[in-house]
Amino acid sequence: MKFPQFRVMNLFNIVLLVLALIQFYLLGPLNKWSEQPMKTLVESIDYSFKLIPGFIIPYYSIFLMLLLLMFLIIRKKEAGDMSVFLLAALMLWSLVNLGHGFFNTQVLVRPEIKSDGFFFEAVKSLYASVQPYNTLPNWHVATGLLCVIAYFKLGFGKKYAFLFWGILVIFSPLFVKMTHFIDVVVAAPLPFLCYALSEKIANVKIKTETIQEVTKVFTVESLVQSVAIGIRDESTLVSLIEGLERIEKNLSDEDRKEIEEATSKMNPNPGTLKDMINKLIKAIDVEAHLEKAREMSGSSDRNYSPSDKELKRAIEELVSTACMPFDDAKFRHVLLNLKKKNTEKMNLSAMEETAADRSKDIVYRFKSFIESHKKDMPIIKALSGNNGHHKLNFEDIKDMSRELRKPPYEISPDEIWNAFMRIDSARVKPLGDKKSPSNIISLTKFALGNSEILEPFADSVERKFRNWIEEEKTKNGKTYTEEETEWLKMMKDYVASFLEIEMLSFNQPPFVSKGGAARAYNIFGPDLNRIMYEFNEKLI
Repeated sequence: MKFPQFRVMNLFNIVLLVLALIQFYLLGPLNKWSEQPMKTLVESIDYSFKLIPGFIIPYYSIFLMLLLLMFLIIRKKEAGDMSVFLLAALMLWSLVNLGHGFFNTQVLVRPEIKSDGFFFEAVKSLYASVQPYNTLPNWHVATGLLCVIAYFKLGFGKKYAFLFWGILVIFSPLFVKMTHFIDVVVAAPLPFLCYALSEKIANVKIKTETIQEVTKVFTVESLVQSVAIGIRDESTLVSLIEGLERIEKNLSDEDRKEIEEATSKMNPNPGTLKDMINKLIKAIDVEAHLEKAREMSGSSDRNYSPSDKELKRAIEELVSTACMPFDDAKFRHVLLNLKKKNTEKMNLSAMEETAADRSKDIVYRFKSFIESHKKDMPIIKALSGNNGHHKLNFEDIKDMSRELRKPPYEISPDEIWNAFMRIDSARVKPLGDKKSPSNIISLTKFALGNSEILEPFADSVERKFRNWIEEEKTKNGKTYTEEETEWLKMMKDYVASFLEIEMLSFNQPPFVSKGGAARAYNIFGPDLNRIMYEFNEKLI
C-alpha cells in the first residue's frame, strides 16, 4: 500500500528515528539487575500490588502502541508532527538510559505462577521471559505515557479508548511484579518534560523559517545593494527577480518613463524593467549558460559540450550583463523609490480588498438573518408582507438589533450600513450623525428590495412629513403658525425615533419641558388626535 503522506518521513525525521532506535536498543543492555540495590522507604507499596500475570499482555502491547502511533502520524499528520514525537522519544530514552547507567537496580523478587488455573501457557511463558528487575526510571511507563500524550496532542479519534489502553500499559509493570513503585514515580514526569521541550524546539525552527521567508520577500533594498557590491549568487538573483516582478506588476506609465530616463545614458541600454528581469532569468538558466558558452567558444554545433572553464566564463558574462543596471546609483535610487511608493499602494489596495470582502460577508449575514427570521421576527414579517400598512413597534426594533449581535451573525446595524455603503455606494446615503435604532427599518427594506435607495430612517420620515404639510395646505387649506410648526417638528422627530406617538408621549422629552400634553392640546385642540393618527400612519 502506498501512502500519499509518506513524505512525513523526510531525511531529518529518518535521522531522528535512527538515533531514537539506537537509544531504544541500549535500553536492554542497561536494564540489568545489580547486586547492590538502592534501598527505599516504600517497599510496602510494591507488595500491596497484587500479582496479575495477565497484565503481561498489555505490557508487551507497548510495541504495538508505538507502531500504531507512527502509522497514524504518517497517514494523517505533517513532517513537523513526526519530528516532535521522534525528538521527544529520543530525549526520553536518552534520559532513561542515563538513569539506568547511574542508578542501581531496584530489586523486587517476583513470585512464581504456581497454578495454571485460568491463565494460558502462552501468558505464563511470556511472564517468565520478562526480567523481574528494572532500573530507575522505568522505560516502559515513560514510553507508554509519551504515546498517550502524543495521541492527545495530535488530536486523533477515540481518545478515551487509547487512554484506557495507555493506563493498562503504564500500570502493567507493577501488576506483573517486574518493577519497583519508585521507578514508576520517577518515570511519570519525564515524557511531559520531553514532549514540551520538543514542541519548543519545533516552534523555534518554524519561527526561524518564517523570518527567513519574510526577509526574502520584503528586503528588495538589501538585494539591490548586494548585487551592486558583487554578491550575485543564484539564490540572491532568484530573490531579486521575485522582488522586481512585484514592482513591475504595479508600475504606472509615469513610473516606466522615470525608469527609461534613469537608464537612457547607460551603454548598452538595458531597456524596460521587464527586459532587465528577463535578462536576470536568463542569467540563471542552464540552457542559456550552454548556449552562451557555445557562442563564446565560436562553435555552432549544438552537440558541442563546453568545458567547465568555458561554462564558468559564460555564466559570469550573462550575470554581469544582467546586473549591469544595478551598478548605477541613480537607477538604484529611482527603482527603490518606486518600490516604496508601490508598496504603499499595494498595502492600500490589499486593505481595500479586505474591507470589501468583509463588507460582502456582513451583507450576506444580514440577508441570511432576514431569510431565516421572516416568520418569527415581527419587523421582518411586517416589511415582507404586501398588506399595505404594517404596525411597527420600537421594542421589536430593539429585539432585532439584539438578535443580530448574537452568534452566528454578530453584526450591528451601523456595520451593515457601512457594508452596503462600500459595495453599493451609488444607492446608499451616508449615515452621518443620524444614527438611530430605527435605521434597522431602512436596512431591512433595502435588503428585501422594497426600496431603491438606502437612506437614514429620519430622512424618510422628514420627506413624508413635508408631503403631509403640503397636503394639509393644498387639500385641507390648513396652514400652521410658527409655534404649531415647532410642535409638529418635535412630534415628527419623536415618530422618527420611536415609530409612534400618543398622548402619553407628551410626558416625555422634549414635550414635557414645553408644557407637555396640556400645552399640545391647547395648541391643536381636538385636531391633535387626528394629527397623531396621521403621523403614525403616514410617516412610518
